[in-house]
Amino acid sequence: MPSDACHKCGAPETLTRLENVPLCDRCANTRLAELTGYPELPDPPAPLMLQDADGRSRTLHFRVWRAPTGIVAEVEETGVPVGSGYQRSVLGSHDADVNELVARLCSVAGEEILRSYLVPNPHRPGWLVEDSLVEGRLVWCDGEEVGTPYNVVVDGRILSWEDFGRSLESYEGWRIRVELLDRVEDARPDAIVIPLSSP
Repeated sequence: MPSDACHKCGAPETLTRLENVPLCDRCANTRLAELTGYPELPDPPAPLMLQDADGRSRTLHFRVWRAPTGIVAEVEETGVPVGSGYQRSVLGSHDADVNELVARLCSVAGEEILRSYLVPNPHRPGWLVEDSLVEGRLVWCDGEEVGTPYNVVVDGRILSWEDFGRSLESYEGWRIRVELLDRVEDARPDAIVIPLSSP
């Protein structure tokens, strides 16, 4: 069995380590229910197919898991280069209705995919920001040296920091404001951190 396979069932994909043991989402869910007394979470829904603003089909894979701060429902686009694509997450309290979290996540992801911030640059290869608002996320430049500027994902596309800067050329001289937001939308009424203890 590969060293990063699930310690309980042997599943090849593990995103969680409990007590330094790699576990798949299902086995981590079962173990956390044993440790916390919270009920096990349902399996995530089937992948969601949506069309973006350009009419391209996008496939989003769901993940539902329990974090120390609550239940996280997230979607990530599949079938795209590593680091690119759409990703959104919603955090609910530990007693949140998972179906409601998933419905909220579908609404948020659907709105994002239908919104287009970039248009092709008519003068040279690359993109231009279409309006005075652009939203995306920072991603690590895989394989680059430490200190290299991060890449930016906008409309599901990876842009280098330089390409992103060029996409703003039609706004030369304008003031700019950068707002950094948590990657997870917090839908909890309050924050509760649960202690882990062996049964």
